[in-house]
Amino acid sequence: MADDDDATNALLIQAGALLRDCGERLTDDAETDAVPRLLAEATRCYDTVARKLSADDAETGETAATVAVGRSTAAALALHQCAWDELDCDWSWEDESDGPYLGHMQEFDEDGISEPLAARAIEAAREALDADPGDPLVPLQLGHALCWSGDRDGAVAAYAEVLRRDPEDHVARDRLAELGEEVPEEGASDGAGSPSPGRYAFALIRAEAGNAGWGWSSITTACGSVAAARRDADAVLSSLADADLTREELAEMLRLTLEIHRPGQPVTRFDLVDHIPHQPREGVFLIDWSGIPEGEPLDPPLPPGRPVRIDGETCFHGGRS
Repeated sequence: MADDDDATNALLIQAGALLRDCGERLTDDAETDAVPRLLAEATRCYDTVARKLSADDAETGETAATVAVGRSTAAALALHQCAWDELDCDWSWEDESDGPYLGHMQEFDEDGISEPLAARAIEAAREALDADPGDPLVPLQLGHALCWSGDRDGAVAAYAEVLRRDPEDHVARDRLAELGEEVPEEGASDGAGSPSPGRYAFALIRAEAGNAGWGWSSITTACGSVAAARRDADAVLSSLADADLTREELAEMLRLTLEIHRPGQPVTRFDLVDHIPHQPREGVFLIDWSGIPEGEPLDPPLPPGRPVRIDGETCFHGGRS
């Protein structure tokens, strides 16, 4: 049974990694023509897991929920890729929030190329809507697909559900305002003392590289344990090993943060750059993890491979849990 669980988790993590790869390609507009193939691979992983589910398996409900959320995310990414690559539609708004205008499909897709993808995205999102009642990810995906296809009332209801789950989600707020709906004023909090939404505990690694002149590129990943998040954070530093930076230059060009989220509790944050010793001043830099609760359990942990939406951002699954 343990071997079966490990194999299932490995498939879910593989699928989650493929979704993450597709999300990053679309965000960076880099090699997006590979997205359909990668999404097909992720779908095969989910289909394999779905066939293995048994009514006698105590984890079936949670595993089925992860499959449903993953399938919704894959369908949303497929629609995004079609709009971006095949229809040459700028999916993003001028204020850098993501999401289509109402009826974009009718405007950009005279041949109906995206129609089956939109239908699949709507179907998959509706199937996954209750899989994680605290996470705004799936209703946002549903809102985008309905908005693309021209269903204003459905899109409004979906975006309103996003705000019910996370009142600060700026994308849903922007979408509702664009659709002519009255949106409550956003809270003044910067999130520092706000409780984490959702029903799972997870560790989040936020990595931003760049500077004020060039701009910043960012990657955010979520893991079911701090130990798994540590591997992601250490990998970020390893990727900079050939940059020949001093300790001071590293601090100027890298923002690296660990966040520990627990349902209904304030988020705990660690500036990991501050945990890099100042000596040596050059060479390979390592994070000192001695003052960070690496072994502290996160309960209930984020399921393997599960993407989450936090602070108005979709975060894909990171290192192995």
